[in-house]
Amino acid sequence: MVPESRDSRCPHCGGPLPAAAQEGFCCAGCRFVHDLLREEQLERYYALRGDKGEAVTAAATGRDQKWLEPLEAALGRAEGLHRLDLDVQGLSCAACVWLIEQLFRREEGAAGIVVNPALGRVRLTVSRAFPLRRFVTRVESCGYLLGPKLKSEESPSNGLLLRMGIAVALAMNEMILAISVYAGLPEGPLHRLFLALSFALATASVLVGGSYFGKTALAGLRRGVLHLDLPIALGILLAYASSTWGWLAHGLTTYFDTLTVFVALMLVGRFLQMRLIERNQKRLLQSDGAEGLYTRRLEGDAVVLRRAVEIRKDDTLVLAPGDVVPVPAVILGEDDASFSLDWVNGESAPRLFHPGDTVPAGAFLSGVRALTLLAAADFAAGSLVDLLRAAPGEGRDERGAGYWRTFARVYVAAVLAIAALALGIGYFATYDARAALERVTAVLIVTCPCAFGIATPLAYELVGARLRRAGLFVRSASFLDRAALVRTVVFDKTGTLTTGKLRIEDTSPAAALAAEEKRILKNLAARSTHPKSAALAAALGTDGFSRELDAREVTGRGVEVTHEGHLYRLGASAWIDPAAPEGDADVAFGKDGRILAAFHTVEDLRPDAATEVRALRAMGYDVGILSGDLDERALRVAAVCGIPPENTVGGKSAEAKVQWVREHDRGDLLFLGDGINDALVATEATASGTPAIDRPFLAARTDFYLVTPGLSPVRLALASARRLRRVVGITLSVALAYNVVTVGLSCAGYMTPLLCAVLMPLSSLSTIFAVLFLLGEKVPAAEAAACPLPPQGARLRAA
Repeated sequence: MVPESRDSRCPHCGGPLPAAAQEGFCCAGCRFVHDLLREEQLERYYALRGDKGEAVTAAATGRDQKWLEPLEAALGRAEGLHRLDLDVQGLSCAACVWLIEQLFRREEGAAGIVVNPALGRVRLTVSRAFPLRRFVTRVESCGYLLGPKLKSEESPSNGLLLRMGIAVALAMNEMILAISVYAGLPEGPLHRLFLALSFALATASVLVGGSYFGKTALAGLRRGVLHLDLPIALGILLAYASSTWGWLAHGLTTYFDTLTVFVALMLVGRFLQMRLIERNQKRLLQSDGAEGLYTRRLEGDAVVLRRAVEIRKDDTLVLAPGDVVPVPAVILGEDDASFSLDWVNGESAPRLFHPGDTVPAGAFLSGVRALTLLAAADFAAGSLVDLLRAAPGEGRDERGAGYWRTFARVYVAAVLAIAALALGIGYFATYDARAALERVTAVLIVTCPCAFGIATPLAYELVGARLRRAGLFVRSASFLDRAALVRTVVFDKTGTLTTGKLRIEDTSPAAALAAEEKRILKNLAARSTHPKSAALAAALGTDGFSRELDAREVTGRGVEVTHEGHLYRLGASAWIDPAAPEGDADVAFGKDGRILAAFHTVEDLRPDAATEVRALRAMGYDVGILSGDLDERALRVAAVCGIPPENTVGGKSAEAKVQWVREHDRGDLLFLGDGINDALVATEATASGTPAIDRPFLAARTDFYLVTPGLSPVRLALASARRLRRVVGITLSVALAYNVVTVGLSCAGYMTPLLCAVLMPLSSLSTIFAVLFLLGEKVPAAEAAACPLPPQGARLRAA
């Protein structure tokens, strides 16, 4: 990681300030939003937020907003007040809610607003005069993202919360009755009434709480999977059945109280586990896949907005600057056009296409003029269908679950075997069926798996919360299990290891220019939309802007202006001077066919990319690059980060990336990417993540996403996953020791309901305290280095 100053914090997000900070901020996004809030006199945001916020990593600039057009049309037809429901991404505290409310109230026609941070939704009540697009743009300029209403208001954890509340209430009432019996309530009508009430409460608890685990266990069995809920469901069922039989047939004092407490604890643990994942998922916009992609089609003399899925071969498409090409399409007309292929193959620089050329699906029009294209295929036959297909379901969470499947299988078999052994010992020792039944019931109760029902979910919650504070949000329930198995980490290049933006490596050639030449250079750079010109403008500044300079952009070549009889150009060296020798400089400034200054652009790495890659390699991970960009550019970034050339793969299409992962992933590969060409790879790899939270279609397919400018949370996640596995192992060892003792007491006939009511909570508390003690303190920064992976040899090859 880039060295940090202990006393330096980003003025906007409050995060650590890298040594290479941009004008006192951790990233350009934080700097922009901080200045915007000051200009809008919204500094109270910082007082409401507290000491720590989140870095602004989602760049909404140039984001496709065609989804707004149907909403604007409905608003324009509205009479009186109109209600709009929008999803919002990035809400993290009360300050976020306050800021969006303040931006809303400053607009004309704003009548009412309700922001729901739990669901990530904002409800607007507005009149026809409300400037919806302006409001969306202003909110997104503050680092949030808005989108159409797609998130479901129904949450699985809400139903679980209701079950948990009922189960806890039943357990509390059950314990009141049990205390009376344990305190010495004599035999008689009141004693029998209390036992009957205990049975009723336990039955309700099993129906309300136990049925949840039974359904999930049966669902797993139907898929041929031994779900972790199987031993929990089996323990509840057998314990309830044996306690009921013992009470009805033999009048035994029952374990109903312990059973109801167990059900309540299991539901609490499951709720903790599910709520963390749901909260992280709802924080982002929901991906609507191909259905959410719009384009404009020429129909007669009218240009009509259509869903991309409706596009057919030979349709005429009309693209505005920044629009995505939904299907392979041929350029019409006589003008060249520049397209960004960042999402398609990760190329950092736009590519020039000529009339008659076929532009691939997923490319973005990066010029300044609208363009017409002829669709070369139906949307259903295009590559975007696979790239935007629905996100995987639970099947992904079953990867890496072999440990828990084995545990569940062994645990269930052991419990049944021990119960049969207890039955045999009890009967042949006493020749009394009642005494044998008491021992079986005791065994089934004491072996209920408290350790992984409450302590293990707590451990996952603690680790997930720590990663959340570090800027990594887990989306898949089994990610931490799979992360503990990871031995190979593969990065996409553009937008993942790099920021996706270009930077001028050396601006000294500009210093040698005359004052008038330098002024014209700045003006040309400020007037061009090309990323290289934007990098030059950022490096030189935009002061001295002159309106009288009538610059003209030449698509695919550069920008030029005629001033006082001289022709000035900014662009490729060969365009300025065809006789210029080829060199490292990729952007030049010239006058009348003579080059005055030449510059070399480089991709900016993320602040800590090189350090984090080296730290991962020092830990024993095999690290590589898998990119769609050119080999030369991929190798250049690899050299800076310390990645061996043989671990660097460039020039791969989306399908080729998937094939490469299939050949190299042995159930231990983590992939990080950010482009549409990474969507298939993200679902194929054992584990995956993304820093591209402004692209819901990709985040919806990964196990985690990042909200930090750097990559350090990835290393923290891998180290935390390994630590979590060790802690869970210790917890299960404590539970095993408890079971050995209690099973011995049960088989010997010394276990009583009162003793069980004391020992079982002690077992749960001991495992909980063990988890809190082992995971409660912060993960030391040097812990990963102190626990390197075992040597594994070279794993990746560029082939």
